[in-house]
Amino acid sequence: MARLAVKPSAALLEVFSSWKGGAIQVQNNDKLKTRLDIILNRPEKNNCLSGEMMKQFGQQVEKLSNEENAVIVVSGVGKSFCSGADLGLIKDISDQKLGVDMFEYMSSILSLLNSSPAISIAKIHGHALGGATEICSATDIRIAHSTSKIAFFQSKMGIVPSWGGAEYLEKIMGRGKALAAMGRANVMSAEEAKHQGYVDFVFETDEEADSFINQIASSGLAVTKAQKAMLNAVKKGKEEQKTILQQVWNGETHRRALQKQLDAVVKK
Repeated sequence: MARLAVKPSAALLEVFSSWKGGAIQVQNNDKLKTRLDIILNRPEKNNCLSGEMMKQFGQQVEKLSNEENAVIVVSGVGKSFCSGADLGLIKDISDQKLGVDMFEYMSSILSLLNSSPAISIAKIHGHALGGATEICSATDIRIAHSTSKIAFFQSKMGIVPSWGGAEYLEKIMGRGKALAAMGRANVMSAEEAKHQGYVDFVFETDEEADSFINQIASSGLAVTKAQKAMLNAVKKGKEEQKTILQQVWNGETHRRALQKQLDAVVKK
């Protein structure tokens, strides 16, 4: 069942309306039918989020729960993934109440991305700075081009992660490394971010990145989604895990794969 769109407060929406430019494009992938692409499209500003883009993000999140999605890939157009939010917009919502409104709004969006039944992947290139790292942190997997630069710049702006991204960071990196990255606000290369446990895979070409994504979805819609469901079920106990197992055991994909293995043994 599709979720309702996430809506900003009236006061926040009024500020958003003053900051135009860019778009959040949500579309099915031509090459992989079970892949949904979320594309940050404001290349002239390194995909920093305008008010219009933030509003569109909330309007589009209902598509994240589409049952036909096995993987959701977040990426940016042009030279960079995203450089956070438009600084002029941030200045206009520097009022504490508006800051909290933005936190509630953006954290709701990222929560829906994180809790989607599909496996979510941030495909990073160029810069991923400030709020962009919060979007990446909400995904299940982060892959980065070898030349990427990643930084949790919030502390240098005198604030903390303001879009709800802190909720995921400790689980990804561990408490010590997360606090060090947030406090130092240092620019990390893709390899350093991988060493710190933030990035899962470093790629050199788009073809290499797409191959990695395709491998994750290679078992088909139901089985791919079941992998994430199984990890989620671990927290709930064995009964929940058994439910997920029953959904795929002796299913079409299971039977076909088993027969393929049996045929290979016979040929030997």
